[in-house]
Amino acid sequence: MSTSPLHHRIRLSQLRLLVALSETGSLQRAAEAIHVTQPAATKALQQLEQGTGEVLVQRSGTGSVLTPQGEILCRRARLVLAELQDAEKELGMWHSGAAGHITIGTLPVSTPYLVPFALSQLLQTAPRITTTVLEGNSDAMFKDLKAGSIDLLVGRFYTGQDKELSTEPLYESVFRLGVRTAHPLTTLSHPGWSDVLAYPWILPPAGVRTRPALDDMFRRALVAPPRTPVESTSYLVMRSLMFNSDIICPMPVEAFQDDVKLGLAQLLPFVLDLTLPPISVVWHEKREPTPAARAFIEQLRLVSRRIVDTQT
Repeated sequence: MSTSPLHHRIRLSQLRLLVALSETGSLQRAAEAIHVTQPAATKALQQLEQGTGEVLVQRSGTGSVLTPQGEILCRRARLVLAELQDAEKELGMWHSGAAGHITIGTLPVSTPYLVPFALSQLLQTAPRITTTVLEGNSDAMFKDLKAGSIDLLVGRFYTGQDKELSTEPLYESVFRLGVRTAHPLTTLSHPGWSDVLAYPWILPPAGVRTRPALDDMFRRALVAPPRTPVESTSYLVMRSLMFNSDIICPMPVEAFQDDVKLGLAQLLPFVLDLTLPPISVVWHEKREPTPAARAFIEQLRLVSRRIVDTQT
C-alpha cells in the first residue's frame, strides 16, 4: 500500500461510484447511476481498491456488496459528497447575495434608524448573511475602509470628497428640534428663536460635521448659540437626556420618529436651516462590493426611500 496520503490516491468520481454501489447493489446499475459505462466503472473500482489497499466490494452472482472496509470508506464518502454539495449551494448563495459576511462601519447619524432597519430587512430577505457593525468617527472609519477591515461605511459624505472611495448618496436629512412630550414648548404652535433658546440644547462636539452647520445656522439667524451643558453624538445619551429633562435635541426626523409615534417625544414646529452632506454609503473604489454587500446596499436604498416619504 502506498504511503502517500489517501486523498492523493482517490478521486471523487471513485467515491461517487462506491456510494452508488452501496445503494444499488450492482456494478452495472451503479455505473448507470453515475452516467459511466460498466467497463469504466470496473476500472474505477479497481483503481480505488489499489489506492486504498483494501478489498472494498465482494462480487457474487446476485450482485455486489460492500466489505466492512468498503462500508467504512462509503460512510466517509457520503460525508465528503454531502459537504461538497453544501459548499456548492453556499457558493451559489454567495454569488446571488443570499449568503456571506459584511463588516459595516457606521457614523452616529446612521445608527438610530437607517442601519438597524436596513439590517432587519436584510435578516428577512437573506437570513444567511451575517454582519459585523462598528460605530466610530469618520476619520477612523475612513482608515478602516481603506485598509479593508470594513466593507461599507454609512454616514454623511459628499460625492467625490475622497478619490479612493465610491460614494452613493441615499437621502438628505431634514432636521427638527426634539423634546420630551411634556416639554413646556409643546404648548406653542409657532415657537420662535427666543422660545427655543430659553432652554438648554445638546449639541455635537467640535470636530463633528453637524456642529459647524449648526453654528453657521445661528450666525445666519443673528442669534447667540444656546446654552449647551452637554455635548455628545450618542443617540442613547441624547434620548435619555431628552426624556428626563427640558433639554432640546436638534436631530434628523427619522432618529426619533418611533418615539414620536409612541408618544414619548415630540418634534417642535421649528425649521432648522442646515446645510449638510447627504446620508451616503461608501466603499473602496478598487474593491467591488460583494453580492452580500450589494444586498445590504439595496436595503439601505429601500429604507432611505421610506425615510424620504416620512419627511414630506
